Amino acid sequence: MSDLAKRVVRELRIEFALLTRRTLLNVVAGSNLVPRPLRWLIYRACGMAVHTPNVFPGLEIAGQPRNLTVGTRTFVNTGCFFELVGEVSIGRDCQLGMQTMVVTSHHESTPAGISRRPVGLAVRIGDRVWTGARVTILPGVTIADDVVLAAGAVVTADCAEPGVYAGVPARLVRSSVKAGVR
Repeated sequence: MSDLAKRVVRELRIEFALLTRRTLLNVVAGSNLVPRPLRWLIYRACGMAVHTPNVFPGLEIAGQPRNLTVGTRTFVNTGCFFELVGEVSIGRDCQLGMQTMVVTSHHESTPAGISRRPVGLAVRIGDRVWTGARVTILPGVTIADDVVLAAGAVVTADCAEPGVYAGVPARLVRSSVKAGVR
């Protein structure tokens, strides 16, 4: 077999494995037809450290499933997207609103151009964090415990103080809010 044929076969094997995993995670587990306990088992079997069955349909995973940790009693609403080039750690008792997006990668830019290889930066979400619908959390961000992110907020920097953050980019608009369910 020629070198080209070997490379093509190797690439096909990789693509087939990725397609199988993406189909299992995003089509099967993400389906409305799959009950939450079964969805939770599929995610765990794929290497995700999900410690709650409260993940609703439509979660889309891109990247390495092993890079995701979700704490106990956390609720992931429908249509969320987690890009897992870097690690994503979500604490306990969190409430993620519909279509919350967590992005962990970027492409480095130099005078020579933009790198085609993504660089992953971890995202850390503390305990008792609530996100409104369509919140976007960008690479490298850490969100402290007891933070509320208003709908549509774009988090570009750490949210170090408990409170409500809103806007693009997200800024602290009110301090000392206890977000968690007791």
